[in-house]
Amino acid sequence: MHEAVPKTDHPLDVLDQFAGATQELARLRALRPELIELEQRAYDVLFQTATGHVTSPRTAPATATGTGVSAAERAAAALAVAVEHRRGPAVDHYRTLLDTAAGDTTTADRIITRAPLDGDTATAATPRRIAAAVAHARLLTHTPAEGGPDALRAAGFTDPQIVTLAQTIAFANHQMQLAAGLALLATGDSGTGTDPGTPSTTVAGGPRYTTDVLTWRPAIRPLAPEELSEEHRTALAGKARVDTPYFRTLGHDLGILAVRTAIDLAAFTAEGGLPRAERELAATAVSLYNGCVYCASVHARLTARLHGDPAPVRRFLAYGSTAVLGRRWKLIARFAAGLAPVPATAAEADVEALRALGLTELALVDLVHCAAFFGWANRLMLSLGSVEGEAQENAERKATG
Repeated sequence: MHEAVPKTDHPLDVLDQFAGATQELARLRALRPELIELEQRAYDVLFQTATGHVTSPRTAPATATGTGVSAAERAAAALAVAVEHRRGPAVDHYRTLLDTAAGDTTTADRIITRAPLDGDTATAATPRRIAAAVAHARLLTHTPAEGGPDALRAAGFTDPQIVTLAQTIAFANHQMQLAAGLALLATGDSGTGTDPGTPSTTVAGGPRYTTDVLTWRPAIRPLAPEELSEEHRTALAGKARVDTPYFRTLGHDLGILAVRTAIDLAAFTAEGGLPRAERELAATAVSLYNGCVYCASVHARLTARLHGDPAPVRRFLAYGSTAVLGRRWKLIARFAAGLAPVPATAAEADVEALRALGLTELALVDLVHCAAFFGWANRLMLSLGSVEGEAQENAERKATG
């Protein structure tokens, strides 16, 4: 049985374009109308305010991003993300933005063909900051834990600009995974070109994952509590976030912080649909796939508390996809993990298995939104800091090969 939905005649936005712009897509998105508005607003804050205009008068942001990352740098980074995800409509879109901002097509051509952007050849014509932004985008897309700030600082980015660039790249990854998941629900095809017969994506657990409270160490100085304006405190939506160095680090870019918080709350706390414990399970599964120890600990704790029994959550952290979880949780974790790779590997069979268990369309839409949000959250957490002790362990692993 289909849920009753509001009208689906919302104006076409960028996510519609990226996911295929079908009537069924519009109907499914309309199950969570607040997220339609918020996703477009986040895009407008990050991309359209950089060029001085907003594409959609419906979602004109109250606060623009203004740390000084240029429109060309943002578009180049997003284009690199779209290329890695093999999302054709997004490649075309961000290419147009870059061509307009850069005033030529050479840089976009090289990003799309993965040609070098710097060095002693003709590619030296590419501005150093754009080349650095593209390199950073590829790192955060594939290996976010290796995307520390040093190379960007060497290219002339300030700490607030590094936060803006990280938000831009992480959001673009979120867009690609959200488009893949919604297209899969609407049409049975994620649009990534992945063979539907490919085995389901798995996640690995292990002793590094825990429900203990961990300490995250920022690689960029967080704003001090006394530096936070009333707008910051409103955007952070609660004292717990104000007291957290991670969120105060994100405070360097107030414009995207405010809308990102709103998307987080809308995806994870909206009434009806997927039970909250299972939304947190999806966040945990994506965090395991991306290797985000801190996010996994936070959301595994929430899953255990909301579910009321910590045992299956501990098994999931210890054994990953091989853990004994029960069929429903197993399939939810499998589908969420399938949206995490670049490009996504989730397939129609995963959706059909969940439907056979009784998940409604609203629950499936919630599952896609929560999993895709952690394509954003993990990349920020991993690139802007590290869990205490983890940075030294990573350095030692690299030193020993």
